[in-house]
Amino acid sequence: MSKQSEKPLLWTILGSLGWPFAWGMAACCTFYFLLKSQALHPALGPYGPLLERYFAGHWVEYVEVAMFCIGLAALVIKLTGVLTQFPLLDRIGLEAPRGTALTVDDATRQIDLLEEAPPRVRTSYLGRRLREALESVERNRSAAGLDDELKYLADLDSARAHEGYALVRIVIWATPMLGFLGTVIGITLALGELSPEALVKTPETAMEGLLAGLSVAFDTTAVALSLSIVLMFAQFLIDRIETQLLEAVETRAREELIGRFETLGASGDPHVASIERMSRSVVQSTERLVERQTELWQGTINAAHDRWGRLVNDAGGTLQSSLASALGESIRQHAEQLAEAHKTIAVDAAKSASRLHDALAENGKLMQAQQAEMIRQGEVMTRAVAATGEVVKLETALNENLRALAGSKNFEDTVMSLAAAIHLLNTRLGRTPAESRVTLDDPASQGRAA
Repeated sequence: MSKQSEKPLLWTILGSLGWPFAWGMAACCTFYFLLKSQALHPALGPYGPLLERYFAGHWVEYVEVAMFCIGLAALVIKLTGVLTQFPLLDRIGLEAPRGTALTVDDATRQIDLLEEAPPRVRTSYLGRRLREALESVERNRSAAGLDDELKYLADLDSARAHEGYALVRIVIWATPMLGFLGTVIGITLALGELSPEALVKTPETAMEGLLAGLSVAFDTTAVALSLSIVLMFAQFLIDRIETQLLEAVETRAREELIGRFETLGASGDPHVASIERMSRSVVQSTERLVERQTELWQGTINAAHDRWGRLVNDAGGTLQSSLASALGESIRQHAEQLAEAHKTIAVDAAKSASRLHDALAENGKLMQAQQAEMIRQGEVMTRAVAATGEVVKLETALNENLRALAGSKNFEDTVMSLAAAIHLLNTRLGRTPAESRVTLDDPASQGRAA
């Protein structure tokens, strides 16, 4: 159950005694400043000396005026607080619409709404009455006995209102006492300065002293009684106004609370309400336990989640460092292998280049020998071409000779001579005799001869 924050003790003391004393002394000082001011005397006219006589003639009168101002300030503050509460009667009430049956949970919610209201609403009679009645319903877990509770709260507010006039009652009681004190002091002064010798020798001076003392006695008493009567009538009027306010507050509180809460059970069976309240208490206790268990589970889950997150982060850091070191070692080994392979490839390339150079040199030599051979073959071909030309000439000449000798009788001799000539020609061309042999039996030779 939510509770309204209590006022500090210093603020309570200031509200009951401090502010009336401060405002009262300020009013008293202002009054005497205006009374002693020379600028105000023309405005007062013939009443100026009279006011100085009754309010500034003796120190007792100063005290009486100060007490009166303090009491009047307390009444003004009280009247202001009472009058400001009348407009709030129609503004303060329960948020639930009329005709709706309220439960204990609704009472708790209404208390929270009243506590969120402005301070002047919370400290008003009606606001405090509704809050205390709703707290009673919430505390008892039932609206039973709400009528008696409202009567108790009404009596309590009446007692509080009566206590609010404690300072004023003290001032009203003390002011006549000051007047009586002034009377005693005045009579004492009058009798103390009166002597038989003065009466005989200076009767006028003795009578003036006697009259001055009696003037102080009666003036202080008159002022004290007058001021106390004013305070009494002012207290009576403000008390009647506050009484009307309390009656209106009681009526509004009954309108807002009586009959608004659901009634459990019947008058003939009061145990039903008890069982219902016990059931609701059990349900609410179970709900609180479930909420508590849920909070514990949530806390456990959050703790496990945090621990799992830390473990994952630690494992990730360890894995990252391990991978970094492993990758660094692998990269280093790979670099070493690449350097070794580069060296091996460089050596193999050098060897291959050397072998290629040697092969190219050998090929160059072979190409030079082949070129020389081709030159020689060219020379041979040149000679062969030249010899072929001579052979063509000889064949031409031979054919002419054969045609010339075709009709002669010595054909065989001519053939033999021709064979000898061919043999000679083959010898010049480098042919063997077997390759250049021409027989008479060859049909081609015979044809050419013919």
